[in-house]
Amino acid sequence: MEPSATQRFRDILADLGRIPDPAERAVQAHELQEAAKASASHLRAVLGGSVAELRNRMSLAQIAEMLGVSVQRTSQIATGKHGTARPRPSLIYAFQVLGERPGRWHGEPGALPEGGYQSGRIDFNPGPNPSPYAGMTLEVRYGPVPDDGLPAYLQGYTTVNGIRMRATAAVQGELFREPGLTPAV
Repeated sequence: MEPSATQRFRDILADLGRIPDPAERAVQAHELQEAAKASASHLRAVLGGSVAELRNRMSLAQIAEMLGVSVQRTSQIATGKHGTARPRPSLIYAFQVLGERPGRWHGEPGALPEGGYQSGRIDFNPGPNPSPYAGMTLEVRYGPVPDDGLPAYLQGYTTVNGIRMRATAAVQGELFREPGLTPAV
């Protein structure tokens, strides 16, 4: 009998720990970590599609028991809440200071095509945190850009057009860069 995908994954992880050269082990671990992050949305899609297909012949309780999760979690997967049908969150991915010469955008202003994003204005008041943009009104672009994996403890949120959201790492890094340092290009 062929090992399951889970067992093969566990074997790969075990093999990783047995690589004697720390440089090679680090490179392999990093590549595996990046591949695992990139595969998360695909796995959610496969899981969501499979659960939706199973709903034609099994109850939520039966699927939950089979997966080893709660009925509530199975319902979330089946309806797309936190699952396949959930849209990518909107993140602030670019900004410019209003009143400056037009065209000086920070972040990744070309991340989404015209019409693929929304824009809004915020009064940027970061409290005691130093920022070259403190007290300024910013025009921001936001939309469903890929999550850059900014750790939760570093994520700052604001409200734009009545929607609570956070910025990408590039935007947040620029907003909170030490005043006097050259902006990132």
